Amino acid sequence: MEKKFGFQYPDDAKYNVCQIGNKVIHNFKFTDTKILEYIEKENLQKIQISQGYANCSIAVINQNAAIVTDSKIAEILRNDGIEILCLDYLPDIKLLNAQNEFSQMKGFIGGAMARIEDKMIVFGDLKKIDKEGKIKDFIQKVHLEIVDFEGLDVIDYGGMVEI
Repeated sequence: MEKKFGFQYPDDAKYNVCQIGNKVIHNFKFTDTKILEYIEKENLQKIQISQGYANCSIAVINQNAAIVTDSKIAEILRNDGIEILCLDYLPDIKLLNAQNEFSQMKGFIGGAMARIEDKMIVFGDLKKIDKEGKIKDFIQKVHLEIVDFEGLDVIDYGGMVEI
């Protein structure tokens, strides 16, 4: 029987699948069966990682590039031909609690930025999480404009959906 969506890990990670080009990244033992059926139907390449929060953990830059903070995810994605910037530090990304206040938990890079057309949107001031300008350089290398919010803390809102 299919396990229902829940509010505790890993039951809350069933749909936290990341797609980069024709590659789908997730811990597939947690993935909802409907998503697995879609992956099969569309003939997408599955890349297994141990992280259930795949989409949160990976900031997709384009069809073949991403930013991560987890060296194991970085190695797996590089081995599958994806260009990776792996940060060697955990950026100070805030996470809000149910009262819309900063929690004690840290947010993920993939939930703190999103791409819309030719723009990479950062949910706060990129300088607050970008030691040495590596993120800025990586994004600009693929000719994306960076839109950020000067002076604001970077917050993991879980990403963005373009409608």
